[in-house]
Amino acid sequence: MKQTFLIPTFVIALLGVSGPALAIQALDGHTAAPVTATSASSTVAATGTVKSVDAAKGKLVIDHDPIPALSWPRMVMDFQLADPAMASRVKAGDSVKFEMREGEKGVYIITSIAAH
Repeated sequence: MKQTFLIPTFVIALLGVSGPALAIQALDGHTAAPVTATSASSTVAATGTVKSVDAAKGKLVIDHDPIPALSWPRMVMDFQLADPAMASRVKAGDSVKFEMREGEKGVYIITSIAAH
C-alpha cells in the first residue's frame, strides 16, 4: 500500500522543485534551450544582418546567424531595442554584432549593437 503513494509523491516532489527551472520558451515556432533564472538575466552575443529598421518603434529585423547559447538556428527575427536611439547606429544591409537579454514573455531585447 505504501508503494502506491510513494511513486506519485516522488513525481510531485520532482515537479515542484524543478518545474520552474525546466521552463521552455517558444519563439515564432522555434523552441529554445531550457531557461533558468541565471541564464535569463545574462546577455547573449550574436551576429547577423539587419533587414529593416523601425526607429519609431525601436525595433530591428535581423537575419541572425546560429546562436548556440540558445540552441537557435539561423533565422530572421524582430528584436526590440533596449534604447530606441540605438536604431540610428545601423541601417538595413549592415552586418552587425549585438548582445541581447531575455525580457518579458520570452522576448529578446538588444542591449548593444554595432556594425562590423
